Amino acid sequence: MKIISLVIFLFFSSYYNVMSQSIDKKLGVVVTEFDPNFSDYVKKYPKLEGLILLNPGQTIFPPGNVMPINPYYYKLTEKINDFKRLKHLRLQSLYVLDLPNNITKCKLETLAIPFCPDSNMESIVAKLKKCKYLKEIDLVSVVLPDDKIAFLKKSLPHVKFVNSLDDLSFEDEIEN
Repeated sequence: MKIISLVIFLFFSSYYNVMSQSIDKKLGVVVTEFDPNFSDYVKKYPKLEGLILLNPGQTIFPPGNVMPINPYYYKLTEKINDFKRLKHLRLQSLYVLDLPNNITKCKLETLAIPFCPDSNMESIVAKLKKCKYLKEIDLVSVVLPDDKIAFLKKSLPHVKFVNSLDDLSFEDEIEN
């Protein structure tokens, strides 16, 4: 009976560990909660691989390549590399003017950070060139003139550029 109990315990223990690791690998959080609780998140999610940071308010996006009426600018913390296993970073409904220097120490493979006309693209590109694991940049919600997008793509020839909105199809909308 003790052996059966031990086997059951070990099974559930290993199942819990596997499930908790998969949960601990992804985090989506509002930036106003993320910044003040940063050290808590690092402790709670030491194996974090994917991070989504969201604007705490609603951003109204006009059609076309135009800045929103109420843009939310966000400065990503220099401590972002405290997430030692971070591979995927997505910022949504906000804009970044520059990237922290320590972004180069991350093991980022994919990145989705909305840039805007005020973004320091020369500084951003210089840092992204040093991200040796970077494979893909999502240009969703980027508001940049064509020449700045061309500069970004030309400067990072090893990186694949995508726009996740291109994958959405509106052909199957519900008819009223």
